[in-house]
Amino acid sequence: MKKILIVSTILLTIMSFSKAQQMPLYSQYMMNGFLLNPAMAGNVDYIPLRLTVRQQWVGITDAPSTQAISGHYLFNNKKMGLGGYIYNDMFGPVRQTGLQACYSYHLQLGTNNKLALGIAFKAFQFEYDETALTVIDENDPVVQNAKESTFVPDADLGIYFYDDEHRYFAGFAATQLIELDIKLDESNKNSMVRHYYLTGGYKFKISEEFDVEPSILVKGTEKTPFQLDFNAKGYYKKNYWLGVSYRSSKDIVAIIGIKVDKYYIGYSFDYPFSNINNYSSGSHEIMIGFNIGEGANTGSSLL
Repeated sequence: MKKILIVSTILLTIMSFSKAQQMPLYSQYMMNGFLLNPAMAGNVDYIPLRLTVRQQWVGITDAPSTQAISGHYLFNNKKMGLGGYIYNDMFGPVRQTGLQACYSYHLQLGTNNKLALGIAFKAFQFEYDETALTVIDENDPVVQNAKESTFVPDADLGIYFYDDEHRYFAGFAATQLIELDIKLDESNKNSMVRHYYLTGGYKFKISEEFDVEPSILVKGTEKTPFQLDFNAKGYYKKNYWLGVSYRSSKDIVAIIGIKVDKYYIGYSFDYPFSNINNYSSGSHEIMIGFNIGEGANTGSSLL
């Protein structure tokens, strides 16, 4: 019974302390919104492969760390998209390792606009590792240095509106729709929480060489306050970009990147202005991309 209470307390503390950490957190979602919205599968006519590596709250032992690989494809009929990604998310003694498969259908609205509807099915292994705990008494019989895990299926839904040139967009997604319980044993369980993401942005053409794209992300759950991200990105010759984000959670994010041919790399740094900056120097995220089958007509795209 004592062991059950310890496990429950740790899981509840982790999930309440980090509001969004039931789901991996990303800062460069502007460059890969597919990780947040399954309706974006197939929104370009090539295969965008993306590798994201994120280390959150550097300086804090066992802080969240995330790795993700994603890709999606638009079929030749220009109406159906398929995609998926694999991710690994760690936070202290808790690890989620999962995969997701997405399907989208793109409706033509007028000459230049499209509306995509997407659905995703996913599953992940939730693991709790007692060997990652720091205990006061190494000989405490309650702590057995065991690993407990369970398998959790779930589903996401999304909708995405955009134009052919990707100058403006708006999207909404709801994830973890089923909200299944995570059961490590018969007496200990925690529920997954439904997450919501609302996005929108417009790219303004300043000159032949410069574009500026302001955007917004609203995210939250039914049980926590919603958080707002205000973003602004500047492009030079479509292949170099600088960006900045302000989160209502009192974080500032700086983003920089470069694209060469079909390859690009982006880096972001999050600096917290909340009390956590007493313990952490910030968060780092690197994204590497490769656009398979990108042609001359889409060579300037960064999605």
